[in-house]
Amino acid sequence: MTERKYVDLRGKRILLFSPEPWKGLHMSKHHLAQALAARGNEVVFLERPTKGMGDGIRARREGEITVVTYGHWLRGANRAPRPLHMWYYARLIRRIAAATGGAFDILWCFDTSRMQWFPKGSGYRLLHIADYNIVHRGLGLFRTADLVLSTGRVVKDHIEKLTGIEVHSIGHALDQRWLAGDEDLHTSSMGPPKRVMYAGQLAMRYHDWEGWLEVVRAHPDLEFTFVGPFNTALPEPAFHLLREEANATFPGLMSKEQLVPLLRQADILLFGYRSATLAKECANPHKLLEYLSTGNVIVGSWTMEYAERTDLIFMADQGAPLLPTFNEALARFEELNAPAARQRRIAFARERALPHMLDRIESLMSTTEP
Repeated sequence: MTERKYVDLRGKRILLFSPEPWKGLHMSKHHLAQALAARGNEVVFLERPTKGMGDGIRARREGEITVVTYGHWLRGANRAPRPLHMWYYARLIRRIAAATGGAFDILWCFDTSRMQWFPKGSGYRLLHIADYNIVHRGLGLFRTADLVLSTGRVVKDHIEKLTGIEVHSIGHALDQRWLAGDEDLHTSSMGPPKRVMYAGQLAMRYHDWEGWLEVVRAHPDLEFTFVGPFNTALPEPAFHLLREEANATFPGLMSKEQLVPLLRQADILLFGYRSATLAKECANPHKLLEYLSTGNVIVGSWTMEYAERTDLIFMADQGAPLLPTFNEALARFEELNAPAARQRRIAFARERALPHMLDRIESLMSTTEP
């Protein structure tokens, strides 16, 4: 029988494959990288390849993280037969290891669009699926991983049905910076709400732009702020109309140090996705943990992972318009904003802080001896 041993997530060299760059909006994979580094691990964050670099590898330090960019020199490598594909990625991993300080103990992959199988002999192989829309590629990754994690039940169920591989749904985790100085957040002014905020990626078509526009136009007395990177060429008419509304502002991307106090000052935190057609893709938005950490009232579209937690989030029915739910939240604001309700939201978020997630992943990890 193959021997198995416990893996401690401390003092390890970890290569993290990310579909998003380091610079820009930080998401769960960025926060996880920082939390791993805080535990004494050496984390190398591998961005997507850059054109024009040939066979080059470039490493730079971003705080406690080493960020690596590389050139994708072998055209068609991601669709190549398995032996050639695995040779290509095994070679790439060895070269990155040599450029950053030594062999890796763990390969932590969030991206199914590049490497399609984990190379042998290159460390513990962990596949971490954060989004439903990437599960249809990289089936070889699922079958060659030592451990497969997902951020929600819909992803877990789909992968297990597709591959027969066991998947552990661990949810999202909260960056510790959202919990700093939260001792008094369970209390709040009970005056009428004035400030409504959204924070997150805005350059996407998943949002219910029409629903947001209807809410903003129906409440000219409220101040709506949409924080996050946006694309002025986004082909969504309602997005452009929303930007023209006098009571809606789009300040762009903000640092975490700016964003945390700003969201805490809001009266209502807003989100809205096209739940009639994109329920699985938007089943568990990471931003909801950040919202919950503030204690503030949250209003949004139907969200699969929180469908039974209406005590935490005030949600519209699946596919239903957002405005009636928003109006009801305003009418019930005093009840929804009461100290007990705020404390319940904060407690839920605290229980899902990154250190707790890493403890859980440690308990799931074991490595197979060669």
